[in-house]
Amino acid sequence: MSGLFRRMCILVCSSVALTVPLLTAAEENRVGLEQMKLATSVGARCSGFYDGMFALLHNLSQGSDVQALGVVKGNWEGLDKRYVFRQSTSAMLMTGIFIKQMNQKFTSEQRFSFQSFSQDYVSSRKAAMSWKDDENYNTELGQQRQQCEHILQIAMRNGTLNKQMIDGAMQKRSIALGVDLQATD
Repeated sequence: MSGLFRRMCILVCSSVALTVPLLTAAEENRVGLEQMKLATSVGARCSGFYDGMFALLHNLSQGSDVQALGVVKGNWEGLDKRYVFRQSTSAMLMTGIFIKQMNQKFTSEQRFSFQSFSQDYVSSRKAAMSWKDDENYNTELGQQRQQCEHILQIAMRNGTLNKQMIDGAMQKRSIALGVDLQATD
């Protein structure tokens, strides 16, 4: 992900509330919808990123690649499968909330769904899963992580997400996916 796109996503997510009141009604719907689509796309990318990290950690531990697992964890202090599962669930919740808001606030020819943003999710998941111990990959991993952490922190601070909501969704999702949350460390 380019630095410009990353900065733009952070700026859009941070400034939606500040820019919308300055627009005319016609501009508000056009720009507001584009901003919401961009924020939703970023949410889907973050969910895919964390799911890809979960799969990478799982694959490395199943393959007993202790050295590669150590390198990945060395690049990301405190990294474990439970944490990335929680963050993925948080990003998925946030994306779902954005989709619901777009469908309620904006009239468009198309109703938005998770499927509308599946390419963002899939490409980000594949990129995280294909990690190799190389300076470029580690830099990209760090940048993606910083962006997603920042966006999820904003969602927690502004009340879009809360601990109870995330805990409940994690529980339901772990059952649906057959993930043992006690054994994901």
